[in-house]
Amino acid sequence: MLVNNHTIDITTQYAQGERNFSQKQLRRIDLRNVNLKGVNLQGSDLSYADLRDADLSNSNLSNCYLNEANLSGANLTGANLTGAYLIKAYLTKTDFKKSILKEAYFTGSFLTKANFMKADLSGTFLNGAHLNGAIFQGATYDTTTRFDRCFDPNSLGMTLVSSFQASASKKVTIAQVVTNFESIASITSCYLGGTITAKNFEESRPDIEWLQEFSIDKKGKISFNGTLTHQATMMQLKWLEKWTNSFIKKSSVIIQDLPHIIEEKHLTVDYLIKNNAA
Repeated sequence: MLVNNHTIDITTQYAQGERNFSQKQLRRIDLRNVNLKGVNLQGSDLSYADLRDADLSNSNLSNCYLNEANLSGANLTGANLTGAYLIKAYLTKTDFKKSILKEAYFTGSFLTKANFMKADLSGTFLNGAHLNGAIFQGATYDTTTRFDRCFDPNSLGMTLVSSFQASASKKVTIAQVVTNFESIASITSCYLGGTITAKNFEESRPDIEWLQEFSIDKKGKISFNGTLTHQATMMQLKWLEKWTNSFIKKSSVIIQDLPHIIEEKHLTVDYLIKNNAA
């Protein structure tokens, strides 16, 4: 792979102190053995790039396209690869220690002897990946992480976590919860009408005193007898998730596709927590 102008531009600008190279078109770029610690490549297209043995530690590679790129031996410790696409990428002995890999796509990638120690694999797509000899000790995953059926995360020292465990650092307000629930009620009302939707809302409510502060009218408008700007606690979010799931289950007796619709529109409490910045 020949050194091109993109390579020269990036390495020169980086040496001069530039760190922001987000949203760049960098397909097939040759960055072998290059030091790019802390670089921001968010949203850039590095498909088919050669990044072997590059130092990308503590870099921002979120939402990057790295499909079929070669990052074998690269240092990605502490890097943010949230939502990155690494489909069929070559990642032999790549170091992902303590990196954030939330909802990253590794489908079909070659991860032989890759290091995922203490990495965040929440919602990560690892199905179809080649994982022979990969290290997962101390890595975390959740119920949305995709593995092949034969993969046993517990035997490899991984820890199952709930999104609620991170909610202490997430500022989810009561107002956001109300808006989220109203969106679900609006979808349900299109099929069941306002009266039945309101009835299901009331009947699915868990017997928790704090949840009695919520009410809904026949137009799907939800009211809260309290301060909407207050941050919801971890326990309150758990109660609200239980209520939401119960409401969806009750309504899906008639609207069988409702759970899929809610998931597709990202209206779950779990998604609300994950996507609120601290």
